[in-house]
Amino acid sequence: MSQKKIGINQLKFSRGKKIYSKGDAAHFAYYVHSGKVNIYSPGGLLLGKIGEGEIFGERGPSLDESRSVTAEAETNCILYPINEKTLKQKLKEADPVVRAIVRSLLMRLNDINLKSEDFWRNLNLVTSLTEKDD
Repeated sequence: MSQKKIGINQLKFSRGKKIYSKGDAAHFAYYVHSGKVNIYSPGGLLLGKIGEGEIFGERGPSLDESRSVTAEAETNCILYPINEKTLKQKLKEADPVVRAIVRSLLMRLNDINLKSEDFWRNLNLVTSLTEKDD
């Protein structure tokens, strides 16, 4: 695996290393202690950049689904994994309205990611068909 344990519940990833790939089992979300992480669509479109103090990878374990995107260390980074059990317990303890909002946002996030990649592919196709001026 491309990670190196550096302490209790702490993971270190070197610049350019994959944290997870689309289709991987999703047992953890990650809190970024230091560094930056890029999130890519299956087709390689950069969907977002995650920085210090932010969490990513919460969608899969929260919805019992595999990874829908790829996460890669943009810089050397230290991450704290949040296991699926802890994540689900925190959601269970939240107000029912907050739970519904989080679930809705997570489902919409996936839809937006898919639409972004589709738009990107169509844009690339149209761009490749246009004449280029010399």
